[in-house]
Amino acid sequence: MKYFKAAWRNLVYNRNYTVINIAGLGLAISACILIGLFVQNERSFDSHIPNVSQVYRLNEYIHYDGTAPQVSAATGAPIARFCKDNHNEIERYTRVFPATPYIYPSVTLAYEGKKIKTNNIGCTDTTFAGMFGVTISEGDKQDFVRDRNSIVLTQNLATRLFGTQSALHKTLRMITDDSTVRNVTVCNIIEELPASSHLQVEGLLPISDEFEKKFMGQSWGALLGPTYLRLRPGTDINTLQTRLTATLHSKNKFIDLQLQPVKKIHMASSDINYDYYNYNRVDGKYITVFMIIALAIFLIACCNFINLSIAIAAYRGKEIAVKKIMGAGRSHIFFQVLAETFIGVAGAVALSILLTAIFLPSMNDVVGRQIPVSNLYGWPVAGIYTAILLTTTLFAGLYPALLVSGSKINQALKSKVLFGGSRTSLRNVLVTGQFTIALFFIIGLTIFLRQLQFLGNKNLGYAYEQVMKAPLDVQGVSKLGILRSELLKIKGVSDISSGFMELGGKGSLFGIEYLAPDGQRKNISVNFENGAANYAGFFGMKILAGRDFTRDNPNNEYLINETLAHKIGYKDPVGKEINLASFPPGRVVGVVQDFNYSSLHSGIEPLLISSINYVPVWKSQLYIKVSTSGIMSTVKEVTARLKAVTGDNTLEPQFLDEHFKRTYDSERNAGTIIAIIGVLAISIACLGLFGLAAFVIVKRAKEISIRKVLGASVAGVVMTLSRAFIRLVVIAFAIATPMTWWLINKWLQGFAYRIKIQWWMFALAGAVAVMIAFLTVGVLAIRAARSNPMKSLRTE
Repeated sequence: MKYFKAAWRNLVYNRNYTVINIAGLGLAISACILIGLFVQNERSFDSHIPNVSQVYRLNEYIHYDGTAPQVSAATGAPIARFCKDNHNEIERYTRVFPATPYIYPSVTLAYEGKKIKTNNIGCTDTTFAGMFGVTISEGDKQDFVRDRNSIVLTQNLATRLFGTQSALHKTLRMITDDSTVRNVTVCNIIEELPASSHLQVEGLLPISDEFEKKFMGQSWGALLGPTYLRLRPGTDINTLQTRLTATLHSKNKFIDLQLQPVKKIHMASSDINYDYYNYNRVDGKYITVFMIIALAIFLIACCNFINLSIAIAAYRGKEIAVKKIMGAGRSHIFFQVLAETFIGVAGAVALSILLTAIFLPSMNDVVGRQIPVSNLYGWPVAGIYTAILLTTTLFAGLYPALLVSGSKINQALKSKVLFGGSRTSLRNVLVTGQFTIALFFIIGLTIFLRQLQFLGNKNLGYAYEQVMKAPLDVQGVSKLGILRSELLKIKGVSDISSGFMELGGKGSLFGIEYLAPDGQRKNISVNFENGAANYAGFFGMKILAGRDFTRDNPNNEYLINETLAHKIGYKDPVGKEINLASFPPGRVVGVVQDFNYSSLHSGIEPLLISSINYVPVWKSQLYIKVSTSGIMSTVKEVTARLKAVTGDNTLEPQFLDEHFKRTYDSERNAGTIIAIIGVLAISIACLGLFGLAAFVIVKRAKEISIRKVLGASVAGVVMTLSRAFIRLVVIAFAIATPMTWWLINKWLQGFAYRIKIQWWMFALAGAVAVMIAFLTVGVLAIRAARSNPMKSLRTE
């Protein structure tokens, strides 16, 4: 206890520096806790699944001739059973296919006059409950989607339909289009899937035998939804993957099979297409970045703590000498200094918990999560706080304690200074390290923001400004003519079109057949879009050769982009034969200029555009062009008219530019976090620099006074005091520049379209860091330079 009493007195005596130390360390620990909460939340996804290490998602590596290979999270319906029948390592499988649009045109559930339209119903197998460990609140597990006319509801959807009465064994009317209604009976009620589950559904239907007998149900190449496998313990994953691929090649040689651990789905699927179920998906590389950032912030704060502790300790010579003369041993002084560190760190941890509780809701808004504040409290978290307290105390306090306790009495009594030059060098190294990390954030953030700005401003090759999109189900598509007529009556609506592919998405692969220049018929896979006859004109696409679709009967006409024109080998492909596989022969009527129909993470791939009007699902994207005049009222009226005509009260149109921004949400969220942490890093570094400079200036008061008496100007004194610190920042800049260039360049390689890293980005960051450091030290230096020298000399 005596150590803590003496430590408390010393901290109070140096209260200003104590506050700086605690504030800097508290901010840093708070940032680390916030990042830790986010990382822990992301890494906890799917941990609720029983024996999760044995559960894998079956992905497809698709490599059709003539197209870039891609990985798909969706598979065909017959693949799961075929694999299980041929491989004993598979204990069971579960398929989860979105109910709409391929199995049912749409799904509306009705009970006693109440109707709920939902797009989040899945079709699955009886093994679902056991595979994912769902909690069944009502019903028998043995009845789980076992009957073709059964349905499983989540508790939330059951409450919306039935209120407080039990939903079990109640019969619902399931409306799938204007003329098709079937009765389904509620066989089970399940609890909501955890927020940390990548798989989120409101209800489940069985995959019917009727569907599996149809074309889509028997297609090996259809991409209907994910398939999950539970493997037997001890299975060699690499060997099984190879054998699964060989098995499937007997049916489709262009598809290889890959096994992805279900625990990795949430954070390791950014390059996977057709990822229908992946709630709040995040790019795992940014999780790693955030962990490195947390460590960097912690190191900056600890450097501050050590720096200021050593600086203050250096001038405790008289105190330490007297204690040693009075009989205090080295261990006594060691534990006193360590106790001072412990108290300071304890104060910082307490402050960090308070700051975390204040800022956690704001972080949730930034990253789109619902991490509860209650996660900050409880016994498991208390253990983490204790670990932080002890680890930080040892890391930040051990060296100063050894340094002070090992000082010599003679040196302390003679100069009142415990140690000199070599320790100053250490302080310089620590300050340089702090600003190296801070400069990394400044340079990285500058380039990060420039890349995001570039992505947002890049000309995509078509006009999407003032264009709204609304996804339609098959019922909505059947009313496309009425929708067009009704929407064009609205004053602010200038044109209507439709398509199939989600612009800004990953594209959709289809097989095509064409007559090559050598006279042979060839097959390749290309990305496919089915647009209305006015599609190209609606988006202002430039036709380089040939013409646009005819308005009357464009069913056998195709537009191709420049990349596909080069791919099939014709200088002038207009008039050449081409068609979708298994469709009637058609011909190329025009070549459109290449445009970026998918994310700018990838380049432009071959694209075929048809205008086929007899496949409803190929017209599922409605596009509405509006004028800027009275845009708010136009949007409101368009939304109301869409809901009235389609009967879908969930339909909410979205502007394409807003949709495109969401494509880069991972980068934008990472940029926001890096910006906040970057400011925090600079603030903590400057806080430490401020405290260190203040301490050094106080100890150099006599020198400053003598310089002024000898005629030194205020500017001269300021430059003398600032020069040493500015030199350290310049050295930090020299260290940070090559390291940052290498790391940022690797990050930019993930974009097909990217900015060039230019010298001014580094120069700007360096100038900002020098200016911040100069202002931090300069404020104190100016005050010291303008003080009365006689007062200082009299005191000395």
